Formats: sequence, C-alpha cells, structure tokens
Amino acid sequence: MTEKRELLLSLDAKVSIAEAVIEDAFSHYRRPVVVWSGGKDSTVVLNLVRSVCESRGMKMPPSLFIDHGDHYPETLEILNKVSRDWNFKIIFARNDDLLKSLKDGSIEVADLNEENKLEVKRIGFEGGEFEYSLETDVGNHLLKTVAMNNTIKRYRFDALLTGVRWDENDARGSEVFISPRDEPPHVRVQPILPMLEKDIWDYIFKNKLPIHPKYYEGYRSIDGIHDSKKVSDKPAWEQDLDQTKERAGRSQDKEGMMEKLRALGYM
Repeated sequence: MTEKRELLLSLDAKVSIAEAVIEDAFSHYRRPVVVWSGGKDSTVVLNLVRSVCESRGMKMPPSLFIDHGDHYPETLEILNKVSRDWNFKIIFARNDDLLKSLKDGSIEVADLNEENKLEVKRIGFEGGEFEYSLETDVGNHLLKTVAMNNTIKRYRFDALLTGVRWDENDARGSEVFISPRDEPPHVRVQPILPMLEKDIWDYIFKNKLPIHPKYYEGYRSIDGIHDSKKVSDKPAWEQDLDQTKERAGRSQDKEGMMEKLRALGYM
C-alpha cells in the first residue's frame, strides 16, 4: 500500500476531514445511506454522520445492514439498541433466494433464480454447488455484494457512506473519498480513509460509542460467526495494533480475492 501523508495527521484533523466529506456528500446527493455492520469502523462513520446531521438540523439517513445470515446475536442486539437510541431506520440487504436454497451447509446452483445464476457466472464459479460461506469468492459475492446492489436499486440510493480505511488492507489503499460506481449507479462516500485502527479506538472511547462485545473478548475484525476468530485474550484496543494485522483473525485471508470481489462491487 502506498504511504499517504494524511495517515500522519492528528485524530482531530482526520475527524474534520471526515465531517467535511460527509457535509459535501449531503450537499450533492439526495438519497444517502450509511453502510453499518455494528463493527467499530462503520459505527464511527455512523456517529460522524449523526454529528453532521445534528449540526445541519436534519434527520439521520437510514443505515444499510448486509444480512448474510451468519451474524452473532450480539450484532443484532447492537443494531436494535443503537438504531432505537439514535432514532434512525435500518434497511436489511439480504439475498433471500440464496438463503432459502441453503441445504446442509451448501447451495445448489440449479436451485438459484436466474439473477443469482448469472452472478455465479460473473464471479467465475463453474461448479454445481458451493459452500454457504463468506470465505469463498462466490459465497461472499452472492451473500454480500448482490444483496447490497439489489437494495441500492430498490431504494434508489445515490450515495453509500462506508467505513473503508486505507490501512485496513492493500486492496483499499488506492481508494478516494468520493468514488463513483456504475453498477448500479451511485457513489461510495468514504470519510474515514486516513484513520488508523488506533484512531478508530481513540475516537470510540472519546465519544463513548457502543462497542461490540466480541472486541472485549479479543477479536480485532468481526463479520460472520464462522469467519471471525479471536486472536488474543486482550481486548482489541489493548493489542499490538502497529505490528500485527487487523484482519488476521479472519479464518480466511481475503487479500488474495479482494481485488476480484471489489471489481464486482464489494467494499
């Protein structure tokens, strides 16, 4: 990943940049949505959006939660509590056709609808069945990206605010604050690109934001139950954030397939 000087800015400066990016997006796009997983990065973005909305005297936009069906119960509890306390709506993006075709931990391609069959071909999968998992490119693409893109089209969202960061992995190192996408047409608004993992935790504690219980248990990166792994007995923020990989706790290293997934719309 190319080193960026912005990474060396103070947290206050990075917050100011993030708020300016969000302000600009609200001035140019009419149907924004915040992609929120209940994890640390997207919770920071959600709170930044909340702060900008308060300063503008406007209602918070909805959040978009990608429901792949393999979430910790604690994740859903956070969604319910925070959305109620902060008074915003959650829209669930879910590939129901795929999930209803699930049998004994796998999906038969023949059981899928035509749209999903075409997406299986787009990702380059040639088998007759695949595992229900976020750890494969075909599973990740159909469970996340297809569900998300269909929701964008259904609600006609023109701007997705995401928690992507430059230092998270190499595939995201070339991202920009406003990134246009064609299928479906929208922009990705990425206000926390310069924030480091340490910045995220400093912001969370400074603003007393809700923290997913799995971070207390030693998880650094949280998604599905079966692809998230505890990496230490220390809480995430007490671990060596500089010398260890943030996503080392995933049971599958997505670095190898990240570019492929992102070319098809993954974040």
